[in-house]
Amino acid sequence: MTRPATRRARTRERAWYDSPWRILIRALGIAVATLLVALIAALLLIPRLMGGQALTVLTGSMEPALSPGDVVAVRGIDPDDVCTEVSVNDIVTFLPAPDDPSLITHRVVGITIGSFEDGSGCRLLTQGDANSTADDPISPEQVRGVFMYAIPSVGWVKEWIQQNPMLAMALGIAIAAVWWLWPGRQQQRTVVRIPGVASMAGSGSSTPVGTPQATSSAPDELALRRRELDLRERELLLRERELSWAMGSVDPDSETSPPATQDTRS
Repeated sequence: MTRPATRRARTRERAWYDSPWRILIRALGIAVATLLVALIAALLLIPRLMGGQALTVLTGSMEPALSPGDVVAVRGIDPDDVCTEVSVNDIVTFLPAPDDPSLITHRVVGITIGSFEDGSGCRLLTQGDANSTADDPISPEQVRGVFMYAIPSVGWVKEWIQQNPMLAMALGIAIAAVWWLWPGRQQQRTVVRIPGVASMAGSGSSTPVGTPQATSSAPDELALRRRELDLRERELLLRERELSWAMGSVDPDSETSPPATQDTRS
């Protein structure tokens, strides 16, 4: 006794390189992610590792080298090392006065070496590239950092994030959610029905072959097909023997030949 059975098979998921648009979107996504990681490292990680900080340029006193909205990364420096490590043409960040908390980033245009009343061995003379006059001399104690690099036009974004941290976090979560739920990221599956045959020899019952499974692979598919072919061959063989039995042409050596009758009369 037989009955048809079906088996659900899952096709290979569509790869990202199957479509030019998918390739483009993936390339843009990788580029944006790489840029964001590099930007975060440049703004936060590297300056802190160097004992400094990232600062936003607010005025045009250093144009054209530095413009308003640029971010400058400065490394920390010990006051005792200022006289030996800082040279003319270096850009430094300093306090304009010992009791003034504001920071200025200007270029060193001169260094005076000597003994001063605060115990330091030099004075730095600074000036903005766009200014016509130099600043007042500063002591090593006023220096807060030495310029490393600048990132153009991201200072306003940095300032906005610092002023609106909760809103920036919500915006980041929303962008991540849209990216995660984007239709192109959904796994595409196709259900295919494969006909199958099931039987059990000598029991009269039927058992479905090709029971749906959670996962499938090429070896499983091949084994299933071979099993189905074997069952079909056995079924055909049984039917041939039944037909031969009905027509009285069964082979005497066959396992299904009818038993011989004997006369028991004495």
